Amino acid sequence: MDAPKPKLCHEKIDMPKLKVYHKHEINTRSFLQTYFSCDRETIFGEETLNFIMKKIHDALAAGNFKGKTAYDFCIGSIIHQLYKVCECYPDITILKLNDTCIMELNKWLAMRTGAFDWSHAHDYAKELHCSSDQEDLNKEEHLKTCIKRILKFDLQKANITDPEVLEQADCIITAWLLDVVSQDQNDYIKCFQRITTFCNYGGLLIMIGCFNTSYFKVGEDKYQVFTYDESFLRQTLANERFKINTLDILDRKIQSDLSDYKQFFVVTAIKERLVSKLP
Repeated sequence: MDAPKPKLCHEKIDMPKLKVYHKHEINTRSFLQTYFSCDRETIFGEETLNFIMKKIHDALAAGNFKGKTAYDFCIGSIIHQLYKVCECYPDITILKLNDTCIMELNKWLAMRTGAFDWSHAHDYAKELHCSSDQEDLNKEEHLKTCIKRILKFDLQKANITDPEVLEQADCIITAWLLDVVSQDQNDYIKCFQRITTFCNYGGLLIMIGCFNTSYFKVGEDKYQVFTYDESFLRQTLANERFKINTLDILDRKIQSDLSDYKQFFVVTAIKERLVSKLP
């Protein structure tokens, strides 16, 4: 039998394609365990959890933002971004792109066996609030009671939550979702518009993301991320009539090949009404 011919150096070698978050399945539990766990082996907590929670807390703690409804468009099944939000907006709707994320959230809400442990987020929320253990005993339970419904959505549909219909909300939260569903600048802007159209004028937008990222890994799977910088974010917000209230940026501190992000950011912005200019 003839031996197989060796590949020549000029032959094209097919490289594995990056997966797309909203088109391919993702192991939701592995994603949470990798980037948001309290395990000592997890190296991202200071950036993905503590930084995010503190900056949202700081932005809302002054009491300038109050309302009734909030819509949460976030990657995976994360909930830590909502601890302070639920104190200001007690009627929260969580929107997810896939069923596995919804199942993971329902496990946590119902305290089922095997639900992801968010006790570290609860402890940090208490620390930020600077209250006694007795006062904060039911902080997680309060968050759960504020989550009124979980809906599946599709940004490609005319009615993204068909057959449910979304009304306007006083607050929109989005974390990393626009980063992973967008292919280019035009796509990002289009998705941004689809989500923020549900924000009332004068309403609050909370955005969480990463600058200069191209991928993240979950297990053996590698997912693509749209790469953009601070300038593009600022321009997008301005073009869509959102006035920045706070913009906090954290330079990357850890070393890992799980993702190539350069910075984390948290931005809060107010949706302004378009004022027509009189002749």
